[in-house]
Amino acid sequence: MAARSSLRFFWVLLKTNISNVTALKLNFVLESLFMAANNMMMFATWVILFHTFKEINGWNVRHLILMTGIVMCSYSIYAAFFRGVADTMAGYIERGEMDTFILQPRNILLNVSGSRSAPSAMGEVLSGAIFLIWSGMITIQTIPLLLLCILAGFLVFLAVGIFIGSLAFYMKEVEGWGMQIMNIFLSLSTQPGSIYTGSVKLFLIFVFPAGVLTFMPVEAITNPTPSGILTMIGIAIAFFFASILFFYRGLKHYESGNSFGIRG
Repeated sequence: MAARSSLRFFWVLLKTNISNVTALKLNFVLESLFMAANNMMMFATWVILFHTFKEINGWNVRHLILMTGIVMCSYSIYAAFFRGVADTMAGYIERGEMDTFILQPRNILLNVSGSRSAPSAMGEVLSGAIFLIWSGMITIQTIPLLLLCILAGFLVFLAVGIFIGSLAFYMKEVEGWGMQIMNIFLSLSTQPGSIYTGSVKLFLIFVFPAGVLTFMPVEAITNPTPSGILTMIGIAIAFFFASILFFYRGLKHYESGNSFGIRG
């Protein structure tokens, strides 16, 4: 019952956010276009490089296209539904505005995470699907595995967002630089996975899990092994639950700002 109630609440919250965003139709369209243009600019740089060198550590341009499609789909789902977790949570904590969420009879983390969404990001799901088809590496048989890869990527993006927002429980002025961490993570997640080797590759698996979005899903689809797939899913789930524990542990140290307003 509690889970069903939380889902109903999140659906209402999401519809409210969508209504707020789409009310400004021009801004909605422009944001969608700018997001797509930014992605294409970064992608074009690597395409040129791959056409020059043909392969980089065993990867060709098709691997890059596949990876880009997975990252686009994973990030767009995260941004469309839970963008508030990284963009606004730290500000709520630092200004003592978490009171509003704590006083409501709802799941606090879900409430904060869904407080801001970017419905325009869902347009990237279509772009991601185009990239996946373009790669020529997706078949009917690999679609279930592809969906697992996208789910793992989504969980990692959400986990990183929760970690970033929750840092404000433990240190000051996170709102000013916290999003830079997400930008760094996005940058690492949009580089060809084949450029990461040795200790850097291990770092991007077990510490800063961009590998779940780059080399791990591509390897899982092009050369699937039970151990590789389970490792990818296991790391994503582990980081997700660790981020939840990190949030609630920090919440115990939260200092109220006596903000008792009601969110509409």
